[in-house]
Amino acid sequence: MATVEPNERPDVDVSADVRQDKPPRRTPSVGAWMVLGAAVLWAGVMLVTVGPLASRPSSDATLSLAEGPANDRFAPAVPPPVASERAEPVRAGLLAVADRSPAPDFSLPDAEGGTATMADYENRVLLLNFWATWCQPCKAEMPWFVAFEDVFSSEGFAVLGVSIDQPGWDIVRPFLEERPVNYRIALADTAERGAPFGPMTILPTTWLIDREGRIASEHIGLVDRELLEKEIRQLLAE
Repeated sequence: MATVEPNERPDVDVSADVRQDKPPRRTPSVGAWMVLGAAVLWAGVMLVTVGPLASRPSSDATLSLAEGPANDRFAPAVPPPVASERAEPVRAGLLAVADRSPAPDFSLPDAEGGTATMADYENRVLLLNFWATWCQPCKAEMPWFVAFEDVFSSEGFAVLGVSIDQPGWDIVRPFLEERPVNYRIALADTAERGAPFGPMTILPTTWLIDREGRIASEHIGLVDRELLEKEIRQLLAE
């Protein structure tokens, strides 16, 4: 009878056990690859769509830079145009006389209870300024227009400020009590009243109209005071 020494171990083939314990490798099916591909495609679409929206500044943030403090009691909840602090003359200097187009006729209620019309400014140089009580750049311009009215009115010059505020005089009159001006203020607080001027997408917007009732220059955003004064003097000298 054969005997086994204490230190002897019988030969054992462990490779068979290892092969039995290791799960067999499976090749992903076609269906699994399709699911994975769809998930990757969906993630790519979301990245392209949501990414630019997340990085784009909101319109409220843009407006807050131009309008000033959010607690301004004259600020509307959602102001329609954008207030711009940049001086953006649409054209460099005055238009040649032959290239000027007639200013539109308008009829607007003014702060004194009267009606402002284009005919009121016949043979005068008119600075027509579109503004709103919530617009910080508009407020910055007002002292300049007061000075222009003082200096040039005797030469046939006038300023007309047209507010687009809603609800109209209810907010404009209290504003003017705090910031009185020496020039005429009128109201274009409805689509009908503002229609002759076209859409106002940026405030302030300023037109200079010559003695013949033609638009000689247009400025979008906060005006360049020196440039505007130069243009006024040129129009008065024509």
